[in-house]
Amino acid sequence: MNKQRNLRGLLAALILSGSADAVLADGNLLAVGGMLRASNSPVYEKLIELAGGAQQARIAIMPTASGSLGSSKRFQAELEALGVPAEHIRIVGIDRHNYQDTMNDPAVVAPLREASAVWFVGGDQARIARALFNADGSPSLAMQAVQAVYDKGGVVAGTSAGASILGARMPTAYGVVMDTLDFGVASAEGRRGTALLRGAGLFKAGVIDQHFDKIEETSSGRAARMASYLLEQPAPGKGFGLDTNTAMWIKPSGELEVLGEGYLTIMDPAAAKKSFGLYGTRIDDMRLAMLGHGDRYDLASGEIRPDAGKQPIEPGNEYLVGNRLLTDLSAVSAINRAVLYGLADNTASRQLGLMTRYNPANGYHYGYRFEFSKQADFAAHSRFHDSQTNYSVSGVRLDIRPVTADLREPAAGAPRDAGNGRRGDAIRAVTFRGLMTLNAEGAFEAQRPITRGELANALQMTLAAEPNLKALPTLSDVPAEHPLREHIEVVVSNGWMDGAERFDAERPASRADWALACKALVERFSGATLSKSVALQDVADLAAANAEAAAQTVAEGWLSANQGRFEPAAPVARGEVAETLARIIGL
Repeated sequence: MNKQRNLRGLLAALILSGSADAVLADGNLLAVGGMLRASNSPVYEKLIELAGGAQQARIAIMPTASGSLGSSKRFQAELEALGVPAEHIRIVGIDRHNYQDTMNDPAVVAPLREASAVWFVGGDQARIARALFNADGSPSLAMQAVQAVYDKGGVVAGTSAGASILGARMPTAYGVVMDTLDFGVASAEGRRGTALLRGAGLFKAGVIDQHFDKIEETSSGRAARMASYLLEQPAPGKGFGLDTNTAMWIKPSGELEVLGEGYLTIMDPAAAKKSFGLYGTRIDDMRLAMLGHGDRYDLASGEIRPDAGKQPIEPGNEYLVGNRLLTDLSAVSAINRAVLYGLADNTASRQLGLMTRYNPANGYHYGYRFEFSKQADFAAHSRFHDSQTNYSVSGVRLDIRPVTADLREPAAGAPRDAGNGRRGDAIRAVTFRGLMTLNAEGAFEAQRPITRGELANALQMTLAAEPNLKALPTLSDVPAEHPLREHIEVVVSNGWMDGAERFDAERPASRADWALACKALVERFSGATLSKSVALQDVADLAAANAEAAAQTVAEGWLSANQGRFEPAAPVARGEVAETLARIIGL
């Protein structure tokens, strides 16, 4: 290892130790926002340089996050093409299938102990975490070896999931962004809404997120979920959101530098406030900055240092005059567009945008309005390079508000017949989120029996599940153009409602139907398994799955039975379904 580099790191740590102990160490971190291309020479060159140079580097590739070795082998080939000897690159034999047997095996961990650089490939960051920590929370031999590489002056790096794992806490890999605003930050992995899990803890200044500029089911508009989870307790620190093919290099001195083609979004929740309730999430005064290639950021002081070639954009010299409402902030680079072109290089003082969702049953839609605004300390810099303008922006405020389809406050669109009390609140909560819908007159009709089609719609809008392709129903009475055809396919193929041949969508759902659906809702949304059971007098003639679901939902207190009678043929009121949905979700 380069002793001179270690000495420089030690001197820098001694100089700054009074204010930034939490972000200093002897080693380097290199976090990439995903989809690193072989043509991105600044990132590859920096990795090889920090590892000791092409001939001296010893690079261990951790494939654990991925479902295969394909990405590990591609990265190995790219390093070889850049001059790193093949024998100096090892793929560590810890994958998502064998980690329990290998993460504490000295022979398997040996390439990590010998490495000057560790590279985590992308995939699911939770898979990496399982290989780094034992069941009791103690570090595995693999984690100890990674920590040793860092402590002795090496570089620990990764892309996508491999970037998020570097922090003390990390967001889960999956989960639609707007779920975090609708349902809150999840309490555990695998539930709707992003959860914060334990990471490797090498980066202590905050949370690293990635794929900030892409449109994918699990990543579109990730700035929205970051704004929400940064305000959880205990506070995870600031947020560092990386675009794809873009890296941040965290130096031993505590300085961060951006490398690559995209941007790093830094969110500071110090002055922000969040409320969560019947109408989703409301956030006030989240501050953010966006940094491009060559920009630097001091983790201790928060000072931003634009790249030397960038010039300030002075008032009156902006390229654009005015902006317009951005109707889909989940589109590719839409939030970048809002900040860079809607504010930084624009005379406008604010930029509005929307993130929306709809229910196919009747086209109901709602969402969240984002307001980006220039503050007193707003500053923007730019440089024209390689036929593109690269920006640095700071001093931006973000406010998020839930809104109806016509951009009003949610209470203005609440059902006129919701009523008061617990059930009224439940109806308002589930109808705002589109889990259940209103009639053409804006009424909920709480006492009306719910139809099977409406129940299937509520079930799928709540669970957002995938169909079981091996058990797709025929549904002879639900044509392909029916707005709920896909929702019905999902719930029937997964066994949450019956009706493989005919579904009878307009028929009132029975309590037997509701028991099966309620069990699916409880188990799938909360991650719990219903295990208790109670004897019921009138379910013997039901299908086994419905009878079991009735006995379990009654035993666990989700549904009721009067003196042991479940009344499986009785209809179910829409108000009862709404109240149970709100209870399951925690609204």
